[in-house]
Amino acid sequence: MPSSNTSYGSTRRQWLQSTAALAGLMLSGVAPASSQPLQITDLRGRTVRLPKPAQRMVLGATDDFVLLSMLDKQPARNVVAWNKWRLDAQSLLMLRGPDTKAFDHMAQLAIDGPQSLHAESLIALEPDLIVLDAFYAKATQTVARLEKAGIPVAVLEINPDLRQPQPTQGLIQFGILTGHEARAREVASFIEQRVHRIREGVQRLKSRGAPEPLVLMEPHAGSAPCCLSMGNGKNLGDMVRMAGGRLMGGELIAGMAGTLSTEYVIDQDPEIYIGTGGGHLKARNGLLLGPGVSTSQAHSSLQHVIQRTGLSHTRAIRNRRVHGIWHGGLGIVNLECIASWLHPEEFADVRPQATLDALNQRFLAFPWQGTFWTSLQATAAPLP
Repeated sequence: MPSSNTSYGSTRRQWLQSTAALAGLMLSGVAPASSQPLQITDLRGRTVRLPKPAQRMVLGATDDFVLLSMLDKQPARNVVAWNKWRLDAQSLLMLRGPDTKAFDHMAQLAIDGPQSLHAESLIALEPDLIVLDAFYAKATQTVARLEKAGIPVAVLEINPDLRQPQPTQGLIQFGILTGHEARAREVASFIEQRVHRIREGVQRLKSRGAPEPLVLMEPHAGSAPCCLSMGNGKNLGDMVRMAGGRLMGGELIAGMAGTLSTEYVIDQDPEIYIGTGGGHLKARNGLLLGPGVSTSQAHSSLQHVIQRTGLSHTRAIRNRRVHGIWHGGLGIVNLECIASWLHPEEFADVRPQATLDALNQRFLAFPWQGTFWTSLQATAAPLP
């Protein structure tokens, strides 16, 4: 029969082994499993509870899958359906990544608004979590039916809204529900540090009384005669304001975008032109940017776009303050691009390429490869 000292030694060894294992988990950034349910309060003030991290998700917004790919190295494995609305073939190829089998098993939702969100088709997927942004959550009857069927619905803005005081709150909540809270907080810190740098720079500009350059931002550039313009709302146009610029047409266009007459564009004479583009504009000879687009393709398409009547008469074109940006790009990278174009001296230390490289190396499950912004050579002689 073992002595009490032997029993004590065995128990102590077991305790030390357990403590060492727990410390190892903490040092590696992996939290021990918890039996506590996961809980958040969503944008509508509703409490959303899950007994464990979601394993059969439906993602209502296209960008949600991109953010998930920053949290999970195999983002498709726990997604049963997602909304790929308006993604071109090259973007889909990039998002597919190496995990093609899991990606191809995700159902592709054909939803372009609250009216096309159908409870029956979603219930049939047997999800354990449906994530909707505020736009799709307007389908209140559908959401009520889903919850009545026992399916948790979280209304979240996962893609950081950089204008907000807490831009990454939805991303962190998404990390909680998916079991990636620590990772989500790391991504959030990365983004918020860079947003803060832009905000501080703009405050310095304002304190010095620096002028705000007038910017024409044309969505889907080259797809129509001059000129469609960004308006008020949650879009790239708001980043012009965040970066210390004035959005041309912003006071006239209440929605996401609207048309400005050629005469108005010439009369206002914007200092800077920024077009947004993507692979979807190839057939219309528009601005080409995004996955699979070469630097030469992007540059030549930008040169083609600015030759339209109206644009060529502006000082932005004459002074070569002309830029293009991918319509589907990462928010923080887009903001850094716009800030460096509007105020190159103030934001000389802001390097969007370094930010994209860091996102590729540290967070994204698969690298983003392509051309996501382009500019005319600002140091070249002004155009006649």
